[in-house]
Amino acid sequence: MISLTARQHFSFSRVALYAALASWSVFCVAPLYWLALASIKSVADLDGAPRYIPFIDFVPDFSAWYFVLFDPLENLLSRFFNTFVISAASAIITLIVAVFSFYGMTRIRSKNIFMARYQPVIFLAVIALRLVPPALVALPAYLLATQIHIIDTHGLLIGIYSAFNFPLALLLISPVLRLHISVEEESARLEGASHFRILADILLPMYRVQFASIAVLLFLLCWNEYLFASYLTYDHAETLTPWMVGQVSLKEAQTGGGSEDIAHMAAAALFMAMPAFLLAFSLQKFVKNIVGRSLEKNDR
Repeated sequence: MISLTARQHFSFSRVALYAALASWSVFCVAPLYWLALASIKSVADLDGAPRYIPFIDFVPDFSAWYFVLFDPLENLLSRFFNTFVISAASAIITLIVAVFSFYGMTRIRSKNIFMARYQPVIFLAVIALRLVPPALVALPAYLLATQIHIIDTHGLLIGIYSAFNFPLALLLISPVLRLHISVEEESARLEGASHFRILADILLPMYRVQFASIAVLLFLLCWNEYLFASYLTYDHAETLTPWMVGQVSLKEAQTGGGSEDIAHMAAAALFMAMPAFLLAFSLQKFVKNIVGRSLEKNDR
């Protein structure tokens, strides 16, 4: 009797869990589905009765996608290129500097007495820099960039993003490298391997899943950054986020053509969100392959 009650309770818990996950999935997917529908509807379909199933309720119209991608007056592709280059470069630089910095703090003994004694305090102070509001940094960075003539450049945003996300990267790397001094690392030290070889040949391959996850997170943070991009760029190095906000503001100030503008903005927003989905899918496949190979080695 007790076993039957426990099974019923377990079944009810699983049903409730799956129902909650299904409801949350619908809640998350519904806005994206609405964007996808709005981006392939004609003006007549947008102004008419609600239609939800392509090729059944309505005939898809891809003119909005053609407009945002190929119209010579639009700048979506150039902004997309700027955002991708700046985000990728910043994520890679931030991750490399954070890995080398944390490795140096935890594996290499400093001859400086102050550094050796107050290393944990210095680490916490660097982490605390991430708590500084971006608005306090944006204005001085703008004035300095204007004085040295690097405003509206890719390098400026890459440097700002890297510096601002460095404390977060250091915090994320700390549980990976601090508590995992492996047997392979100790053996390499005894054999006289250099620190760079230990880091490149042992630690990076061993924790490649963790480092890849941190890199994806850093990339998405840079991809969605708005304040620094809006303050420090205006044309040449402008990214997608301030460009999208400017487009929305411009459409709100205009009169007429509302449904057509909705289709254009839906296509642009969906195109802007695609890298996040592709990165998440690629990371999932990467982790799945690594775990599968590890299980195969253990079975052998």
